[in-house]
Amino acid sequence: MSIVARNMHPDQIVELLRRAVRERVILPGQSLNQDELAQKFGVSRIPLREALRTLVGEGLVVMRPGVGAVITELRGKEIEELFELRLQLEPPLTVAAVDRMSASDFAELNTLLIKMSELASDDLDGWASQHYLFHRRLFELAGKRHALRLVTQVQNLVEPYSRVHVSLVGAAEHSKSEHATLLEAIRVGDKEQAESITRNSILDGLARLRSAQEASEDTDDPLALLLVDRSR
Repeated sequence: MSIVARNMHPDQIVELLRRAVRERVILPGQSLNQDELAQKFGVSRIPLREALRTLVGEGLVVMRPGVGAVITELRGKEIEELFELRLQLEPPLTVAAVDRMSASDFAELNTLLIKMSELASDDLDGWASQHYLFHRRLFELAGKRHALRLVTQVQNLVEPYSRVHVSLVGAAEHSKSEHATLLEAIRVGDKEQAESITRNSILDGLARLRSAQEASEDTDDPLALLLVDRSR
């Protein structure tokens, strides 16, 4: 993991570790060596522990006796629960963002979409990062800070699995077209279509994950194992 600063504040450590988890630099189920992390961040273990407590509260890290801090590894039903939460949070935020959208806001989203579209089909990590930024900015524009906090927490939990889902089922190309349609609905102020596209996108992602689960030969918890192990 690349470190860009020394003597970091706990909030900076939290954000860096969130990103490392989202981008699968640190994998679900992986233990964290606190001495090594403290050295990399240029801090004592006290601010590092404070950062880890925050991540435990967000569900990204669990503390295991005799092991220490471990990145949360979700089971199939837990991932489905997160998608259900997305269905409750993301469509209303999209509608609220359309209501508040200015010309400069739209231009910013359009720039993010162009960057997403320009990425090569084999640059799935780059595409996934742009996808995350697009939706993060869209939801910020809704002006609902408490809902934004909740949806960000859900996204951080599900993102490591969604990234592998994209590579497994080849959903990126379909999603590029879908996002172009979403942006057009936003441009013309069609809240119903924007809400419908957002909802259907989440349902489609969940259906693809379920298909991956059914296709797996592992009967213990095929979805979680499929999503974690295929990228190692």
